[in-house]
Amino acid sequence: MKKVLPFIYIAIGIFILVGTFSMFFQDRETYRVLLNFKTENKYIFLIVRLLFASWFLVDGVKKLKQNQAED
Repeated sequence: MKKVLPFIYIAIGIFILVGTFSMFFQDRETYRVLLNFKTENKYIFLIVRLLFASWFLVDGVKKLKQNQAED
């Protein structure tokens, strides 16, 4: 499981990024940021979701490098 976890984190980060950009390019009245938090500003939505996705991506890459160093 320790070897697979970084790839799961990276996949989740990419999934969030794809969903974020697909929703960003659609004009909506409200955007759901995380869980039940909503905003009407699409740029705030983009910033928060990018930060959330980057957290998963950076953590996944760190864990991947750590696993490769152990081998």
